[in-house]
Amino acid sequence: MNAYTEPCTGPGERAAGTGSPGAGPLQGTGRPEAAIAERSEPDRLGPFTAGQLGRLCDLVGIDAQRRTAHQRVLTDLLGPAADRPLTDPPASPSFVSDDHTPVEFSLTFPADGPPLLRVLVEPGCAAPALPDNARAAWAAVGRLGAQWGYRLDELTRVNDLFLPPAPHGPLTLWSALELRPSGPPGLKVYLNPGSRGAERSMETVGEAMTRLGHGRAYESVRSYLHPRFPERAGLMFFALDVGPWAEPRVKVYVAHRHATAADAADAARLVPGASPERVAELCRRIGGDEPFGRLPLISCYSFTDTAADRPTGHSLYVPVRAYVRDDRAARDHAVELLQHHGIHNAPLDRALAALTTRRLNTGVGLIPYLSLVQAGRQAPRITVYLSPEAYRVFPPRKDAGPGSPAGDRRAADHIS
Repeated sequence: MNAYTEPCTGPGERAAGTGSPGAGPLQGTGRPEAAIAERSEPDRLGPFTAGQLGRLCDLVGIDAQRRTAHQRVLTDLLGPAADRPLTDPPASPSFVSDDHTPVEFSLTFPADGPPLLRVLVEPGCAAPALPDNARAAWAAVGRLGAQWGYRLDELTRVNDLFLPPAPHGPLTLWSALELRPSGPPGLKVYLNPGSRGAERSMETVGEAMTRLGHGRAYESVRSYLHPRFPERAGLMFFALDVGPWAEPRVKVYVAHRHATAADAADAARLVPGASPERVAELCRRIGGDEPFGRLPLISCYSFTDTAADRPTGHSLYVPVRAYVRDDRAARDHAVELLQHHGIHNAPLDRALAALTTRRLNTGVGLIPYLSLVQAGRQAPRITVYLSPEAYRVFPPRKDAGPGSPAGDRRAADHIS
């Protein structure tokens, strides 16, 4: 999950996303203010992103055999786009990343264990139109399910809602893999609530939640959204965990437009056990008490128990790239957040070095989001999202927002 997108107005179209903070939608690679990313891998999308993935696998302790298997899956998911030279424009305006790279990495930092590595991919990114995109993505997920023995029952029960014959944009289906040191990956699927039209997204998600047995628990989210939709809050993603998860989740993502830290805290109150104070504190660290007007804050509500009458988990996503000057400041925000929760930042610094050799103060967007995850009685988890920057590095912002860390940055000297 990366660049915030607005739904399209008609079927078969793709939206013009917000692109990088301070920049318009990208059309190829010719913008003079955007630098091409530094690369050490062959200049094709597949080898470039697979190389990054391999180095991240090494970082989290995934052995060589599994690392190679994960790289192969990533390349297969990219399909024909994997062989495209990075000197060519992206195969399609994928909104997985701001520069339209159809791949995004993330590291989740539990309080009591090593980081978890995930990779998000748009499997239909090489398709010329959204119906073709949907068919390619559905086929790719089917292949993964067959390869790993995963049942797709829940996805099949709602696929008519999210993959209609003439889908509205800007996306159809994205796949995320949680890469584990042993066993097959965990598979997540992200779908577009506005696939049948943005005006029907509330109806679409409500029907999907009813079919999956979460209608009662979803009612609190629906009631929250109803008076705010669509001007102040909109549905962004609908997601399902597929395969052998200890506690499979259905997730609903809500974008809060022009929300403040207090607004984000109010949204977290829908979830028993979530701390609104933690949510507000994270927002204020990055944006102060002003409305987040460049890119919206995002809440994710997760549902695991069909007998529950409320969501069972909450995540807040802060688009840090829109509110800092450069990636050094974004990194400092991430480090402060990790340290606040008693988590060492060394793996994050090694991950940044695994993705790029550029100085962090020469661009913005390598760290697009910071996330705080709260679920039940579990300790809070922090997730840092990472962009491959396969096509370009966006220049530092000239209008960095409030809340930039002012502490000692010497720990980042080796990568900044």
